[in-house]
Amino acid sequence: MTNLIDSIKDYVTPELLEHSAALLGENAGGVSKAVGALVPSILAGLLDKTGDSDAVEGIFQALGNFDSGALDHLGDLVGGGNLAHNDPKDAAGHLLGTVFGAKVPAITNAVAAFSGTKAASVSALLGMAGPLVMGVVSKKIKSDGLNASGFANLLMDEKSVILGALPTGLSSILGLTVRNDGAAEKPAAAGSGWLWPFLLLLGLGGGIMYYLKNC
Repeated sequence: MTNLIDSIKDYVTPELLEHSAALLGENAGGVSKAVGALVPSILAGLLDKTGDSDAVEGIFQALGNFDSGALDHLGDLVGGGNLAHNDPKDAAGHLLGTVFGAKVPAITNAVAAFSGTKAASVSALLGMAGPLVMGVVSKKIKSDGLNASGFANLLMDEKSVILGALPTGLSSILGLTVRNDGAAEKPAAAGSGWLWPFLLLLGLGGGIMYYLKNC
């Protein structure tokens, strides 16, 4: 069965990349790398919200109400062009603000460094990548008859694929750490990593003192 990332890639045609590159004054290879980084970043942001039922419900409603017809006009969403009425860039911008908050500039700069494109170009591409992801996920929700719980399960089922597609460094910006098994965790609170080794050494030291005392 085709995963979400592969379904999304089907819409990122060479023509779309060339069109976007020409508008932004970039090369198509850099645009391709930028879009290839933005897509899993957006999905990882959605994945990160699966533990919050209220957040999942809100995201699910936004996706369910999204007009997937935007997928037919992706080239119009690059740069300054908007579609009239129910602008998908506005809907995607609201969702991304909800998911990422103040992290958006850091994500934009990281993707720019990774792809070798300008941060302004990545920001423009985000205006296309957001509706692209929303459109594909919206179609998946409707075609499979998913509810909010089913949507969350879909993301969890594809966790290893989503996180595996993230460029190095973006997982930490998103607030995720990726274990060897491909699962995601929240980073440990600062300073907590030393506690168990300290307690272990303390117990070992106490055992040695007891042994010496009773020899």
